[in-house]
Amino acid sequence: MNKLGYFKLSALYSALAALPPILQLLVQPWIEGDQLLNAVDFSQIGIAEQVTILAYTIVLFSMSAALTRFYYDVENDEKNYNKLVSGTLISILIRGLGVLLAAYLLKDWIGPFFTQSALQHFETYGFAAIGIGINRAIYMSAAALYRNEKKVMAFVGLNVSLALLRSAFQVIGVLYWDLSFLGYVYGSLVGSTLVTIVVLIYSFKKCGWNYDRTFMKPLNAFAWPLFQYAIVSWALYFVDKYFLESQPAKLGIYITAMNFANGLQLIIQGVQAATQPEVFRYFKEGLVKNQEAVRSLGNMLIVQTQVLLTISIIPIAFYIQFFFDSEIQQAASFVAIILIRFIPRSQYFVFSFVLFYEKKTKVLSYLNFLNLFIAIALNYLLIPILGIYGVIISVLVAECVLTWGVLWYSKRHFDIQWNWNKVLYIPTMVMFVVIALECMKVYLHWSIMTTSILATLVFVLGLMLAYRSEFQKVVFRR
Repeated sequence: MNKLGYFKLSALYSALAALPPILQLLVQPWIEGDQLLNAVDFSQIGIAEQVTILAYTIVLFSMSAALTRFYYDVENDEKNYNKLVSGTLISILIRGLGVLLAAYLLKDWIGPFFTQSALQHFETYGFAAIGIGINRAIYMSAAALYRNEKKVMAFVGLNVSLALLRSAFQVIGVLYWDLSFLGYVYGSLVGSTLVTIVVLIYSFKKCGWNYDRTFMKPLNAFAWPLFQYAIVSWALYFVDKYFLESQPAKLGIYITAMNFANGLQLIIQGVQAATQPEVFRYFKEGLVKNQEAVRSLGNMLIVQTQVLLTISIIPIAFYIQFFFDSEIQQAASFVAIILIRFIPRSQYFVFSFVLFYEKKTKVLSYLNFLNLFIAIALNYLLIPILGIYGVIISVLVAECVLTWGVLWYSKRHFDIQWNWNKVLYIPTMVMFVVIALECMKVYLHWSIMTTSILATLVFVLGLMLAYRSEFQKVVFRR
C-alpha cells in the first residue's frame, strides 16, 4: 500500500469536502452581533437546518453509499454505469417532489411542534429548507461518484463553487434581503441551486435520462437499512435540539458549537471517504491476504481523526470567543467536550468496514433504534437538570452504544485482528479523560482556554502512547 499517496489523496478530499462548511462558518461573524443576528436567530437557523437534513436524508435514500459500493460492479460497463448515475439522480428528483408535496399538505401541522413564533410559520422557511436538502442530495451523490472515479478536478470544481456561491448568497440574503434567519435560509437555497443545476446538466448530458427499475432494485435493497440508520441518526441529532428549542438562547449557543463540530465532521468524513474505496478494493482482492493492509488503513483513519481533534480544539475555541460578539461566545466553552464525539464515531466507521462490503447493513437499523430510545430518554431526563451538558451526555452515550454494538456484531461475522490499543483502548481512554477535565472545569471554574489547552495535551499524550514505537523510530532514528 502506498501510504504517502493515500495520505495525499485523503488530505485533498478532506480539505475540499470541508471547504463549503468551513467557509460558511468563517462568514458567520459578518452576520452576527449588535443589530445583526444573535443566539435566537442562530437557534432558528439550526432548526431550519434540521428540516434540511431530514429532507436530504429522505431524498438521498443513502444513494451516495450505494454509489460508492456498486460503482465497483459497473466501472467497466458503460451501459450499466449510465444506468447507475442516471437512475440515482432521477430517483432523487422523484423523492424530492414527493417530500415537497408532503410538506405542503402537512404545513399547518408542522409549525405547532415548535414554541418560537418564527418557527411556527413553517411555510415561510420550510419549503426553502427542503429545497436545500434536495440540492444537497444531488451534489453529495455527485461528489461520491467523482471521488470513486478519482476525478479530482470535478471534485475540486464542485466543492469550491459550492463554498463560494452558498456562503456569498448567505451573507447577501441576511444583509441585503432580510435581517433574520430567513435571509440566511433563502441565500443558501439560491447558492446551492446554482451548483445543482450545473451538476444535473453535466450528468444527464453524459449518461442520458435512463431509469431502469430492475437495475435499481439491488441498490434500493442495499440502501434501505442504511436509510433507516440515517433516519434514526437524524432523529438522534434532532431530539436534543427539539428539547432545547424552548430555550432559544441556549439552543443558539449549542448549535454554534455544533456547527464547528459539523465542519470538522466533514473533514473526517472526507478522510473516511478516501479510506473506504481503498478498503473495498482490498476486500475485493481477498480480505484474508489483505488483512494487514486493512488494519493499517483502520489505524490511519483513527489517528487522523485524533490529529484533527488535537489541532482543532484551541483554534475553534479561540475563534468563537474572540470573533463573535453576542452570547454566542459561550459556545467556546463546549468545544472540547463536543468534539470528542468523533472518537467513537470514527471507531464505528472502522469496525463496520466488513459489514458494508458484505452488505450486512441491517444490524445498523436495530442498533440505531436502540440508540434513539436511549437518546430520547436521556434528553428528557437530563436537559431540565443539566441543560446543554444533558444534550452532550446523551449524544456521547448514544455514540458509544452504536460503536460497541457494531464492534460486537462485526467480530462475530469476521474477526479482524485490530491493534486494539490504537483503535479502541487508548482513544476511548482519551475520551474519558477529556470528560473528567470538563467536570473539573465546571467545579473549579477553569477558563475556556485552560481547558482547551489541557484537552489538547491529553490528545497529544494519547497519540504518543498509542504510537510510541513510531515516535521512537522518528526521534531516535531506530
